[in-house]
Amino acid sequence: MKEQEALTLVDKLLQAANQGQKLNDVQSVVLLETWAGRSYTEIAKQLGYQHDYVKQVGSQLWRSLSQLFGEPVSKRNIQSVLRRYQQSQQGKQDWGEAIDVSRFYDRKEERRSLESWILEDRCRLIGIFGLGGMGKTALSVKIAQQVRSRSVCEAESQFEFLIWRSLQQAPPLNALIREILPILTGETETRDASINSFMAQLRVKRCLLVLDNVESILQGKERSGQYQSGYEDYRCLFERIADEPHQSCLVITGREKPGGFTVREGKNLPVRSLPLKGLEGADGEQILIDKGVDAASSQRRAIVNYFGGNPLALKIAATTIQTLFGGNIQAFLAQGTTVFSDLWDLLEQQFERLSPLQQQIMYWLAINREGGTPAKLQEEILLKVSGPELFEALESLHTRSLIETADTGLTLQPVIMEYVTQRFINIIEQEITCEMPAVQLPNFFQKSGSFFALKNLSFSTSDSLHYENHLLQKECKAVCL
Repeated sequence: MKEQEALTLVDKLLQAANQGQKLNDVQSVVLLETWAGRSYTEIAKQLGYQHDYVKQVGSQLWRSLSQLFGEPVSKRNIQSVLRRYQQSQQGKQDWGEAIDVSRFYDRKEERRSLESWILEDRCRLIGIFGLGGMGKTALSVKIAQQVRSRSVCEAESQFEFLIWRSLQQAPPLNALIREILPILTGETETRDASINSFMAQLRVKRCLLVLDNVESILQGKERSGQYQSGYEDYRCLFERIADEPHQSCLVITGREKPGGFTVREGKNLPVRSLPLKGLEGADGEQILIDKGVDAASSQRRAIVNYFGGNPLALKIAATTIQTLFGGNIQAFLAQGTTVFSDLWDLLEQQFERLSPLQQQIMYWLAINREGGTPAKLQEEILLKVSGPELFEALESLHTRSLIETADTGLTLQPVIMEYVTQRFINIIEQEITCEMPAVQLPNFFQKSGSFFALKNLSFSTSDSLHYENHLLQKECKAVCL
């Protein structure tokens, strides 16, 4: 504990005990200088006061702190007393595989909202959702640390336990409960790993539990939020945590909302969600600066905007700029194709989880680059799809943060648009070389009269994708006909 942390802690404790009365300026200096090992004589000389006056201020301060902590406090033991108190208030923590977030990029508004939901509003279930690479894991660790810090200083905010776990390896629920229950009960072995036993502990103990990567237990190729076979009991747990009274809080992160979440969430309800968007402006630029990208702010801002402020995408881009372009950001911007392998893999993971209908919609939005309405979408390519089916697919894509709503209608972020466009071109090229049966083409592309797709398709999201457009269009038209 550093001296400023000690000063903040003492100030908050005295305010809570004395109805808002805090340390005065002289008391603050005495505490700080005593913490640094200076004598009353040295402090008096520094402040320009009499030695006896400074000693009197110190004596009054130690008496107040002795009453507060219930044990004798003096200038000799103040450090050990405060450190013991801090340790006693931290409770039991188990961070599992939590990542290092010592270098964290802002998110002040998001952290403020999450902290308020957890501590002031006492929400029971909170979800942080967004595209892969958006920083959900880092934010979940950071907010847990933030809540822990407040718990040390404020009794009403105190969590007895803080547990962080990743679901990336998709552990069965009973295995997860068997791992967590001993932390809550203090027992070395858990005989009953039921949801009932777990809920009983959440009622009697105040625990902040974070479960990261919830999409690992969900299905792909279906409506978003559907659980994998054998993992349906997670839905039961999440719903009980959301519905039943207890004094704990579960925070989950994922690329999509699990089933049963949406119907329970609300602005003034104990279940809430935070859609995590990209970093804006200076925060996104700072990633490029930290990675050593030397460029004008306008150039950095162009990169940030293109990648939608996605922190992981920006880090990948910065590495590519450094290693392949010698740090020349202008050359990087001019070369055009910016969906490089690591980012492609990230987007491919999400695209492969989509149903055929959802993939059709993504292709259509990539071709109709200015955006479009659901009515236009259904009219042009989805005549055989019912309205409810279409809206369910659109809702699922929106939940996965893959589509956005703009003034022009439904649209894609630039980097997602380029990825889907490139994927579409790959399918066309494979079909032309007879490497793939025609059924692999998007359905709307196989329809008679659907050459509108190619006529509308600009194969460049940054005016520099190097394709022989006219030749490819001619060949693709022949395939369609």
